[in-house]
Amino acid sequence: MAVPPPEFNAAPSLVGSFPHATAAPLVDDLLRRFHQLPAWPQLPARDWRESMYVQYSEGLPGAVIDGEGQRIYFQSGPAFEPALEEFYQAVVEEQVDRFAVSPDYALGLHLFLEKLRQAEPDAHRWVKGQVTGPFSFAMTVTDESKRSLAYSPELREVATQGMAMKARWMARRLREVARDALVVLDEPYLCSFGSAFVNVSREDVISALDVAIDAVHAEGALAGIHCCGNTDWSLVFSTKVDVVNFDAFACFQGIPLYPDHLRSFLDRGGILSWGIVPASGSGDNLDPATLLQMLDDRIGQLAAKGMDRDRLYRQAILTPSCGIGSQSVDDANRVVDALVGLSALVRERERLEC
Repeated sequence: MAVPPPEFNAAPSLVGSFPHATAAPLVDDLLRRFHQLPAWPQLPARDWRESMYVQYSEGLPGAVIDGEGQRIYFQSGPAFEPALEEFYQAVVEEQVDRFAVSPDYALGLHLFLEKLRQAEPDAHRWVKGQVTGPFSFAMTVTDESKRSLAYSPELREVATQGMAMKARWMARRLREVARDALVVLDEPYLCSFGSAFVNVSREDVISALDVAIDAVHAEGALAGIHCCGNTDWSLVFSTKVDVVNFDAFACFQGIPLYPDHLRSFLDRGGILSWGIVPASGSGDNLDPATLLQMLDDRIGQLAAKGMDRDRLYRQAILTPSCGIGSQSVDDANRVVDALVGLSALVRERERLEC
């Protein structure tokens, strides 16, 4: 781990996207409500360039960002080779600022950083950010022939190194405004790993993830992986990851299938980030007391497999099951209210430190 293993004690945090079209009031509200692990909001409704597969493509060699057609793809051509050479020179020389994400692509991030610079020293020990993971980026984004970058060795490496350096830049910026930072790799495509539609080896996926994790660790930050569906969790736990964020509301059943991998992860200080609050904003599912019963049941299932119950609560973060950018603003607010309420119930009952 990059820093001593923390005990987040069921602190609430966020996954990424919000439906809001303006950034400043939302950033203020999040910093007011999330004290231990605030996260900056992605705002795809504000600007299409804040969509997760566009947001971190800025400046990558061959990237074409078609705002009118709302499409991103990579293409070769006369300018590609010199751009590729410059890209690799920046990677080798660790020119981290070369991989900056500008305000046009992440206004919420830049306002978040600005507000934290103005805060009292140590007002927030921990902060959280997110970057699209290298596997999902390579599987989802295509070249001009609509072939996934993952199936072009040259472009797959651009995706791997590009997302790693974006994550490193993110970690560096966050650690300028807080003592410690967590950068999470969004990896929704891990849900498809192992299917007939993904011809990428387990070793290649782990290697790509570890490149990004190592980049985050190089800045003294923790690295997480978020997957909002079922996957081969033994693959995730086999990486160098520090925090695993999963959909504990609808897709918990996969986690207990890997007790040995999970136990090893917890033994080395790993944090489970429980996406226990449904991102759908459905009123019937957002009662904190009901969510507490659900969390207790799931932790009980892991305790029955030999894991320490108290440690599971200490080495825990609570989040929505996924980003809430596709919800209405009112429903997103309800999700946040339920999350904060649930965390307060857990902490009060378990007498965990805030």
